[in-house]
Amino acid sequence: MFLIAFAGLALTVGSAAAGSETDRTVARLTLDGAALRPELALTSDARSRGLMNRRPAPADGMLFVFPEPTSGGFWMKNTLVPLTIAFFNADGQRVRKLSMTPCKTTSCPIYDPSRTYRFALELRASDQRPAKKLGPLRELRRLVRQAS
Repeated sequence: MFLIAFAGLALTVGSAAAGSETDRTVARLTLDGAALRPELALTSDARSRGLMNRRPAPADGMLFVFPEPTSGGFWMKNTLVPLTIAFFNADGQRVRKLSMTPCKTTSCPIYDPSRTYRFALELRASDQRPAKKLGPLRELRRLVRQAS
């Protein structure tokens, strides 16, 4: 009986930990050759929520992963901190980098890269990294397979 109760408790604790970890999943990547551990936005809901209502932004930002190449823009509705966004193609090459400011109104500007991209990395505005190359390529491909 004790073993069954212990197994049930372990399963409950494991599920709770997995649930909280899913909300803040991180990847082991490189940015310009240096280690990068961004939070991931792999689903449509996570990409829509982004870094809204969060202060501060994560140290290594948030990586938005799209299952297909896309060309849409981002906005800063309900985002509390200024950010820099770098857009990358499927090979991890930067195609555009923009500065974005917080917006609390209903008519927020759209930050459009005017190019097709597969990944968008939001970083703190104070981040000084050039953000020219995201990798490694095998990990980027794995993330694309997980995206929905």
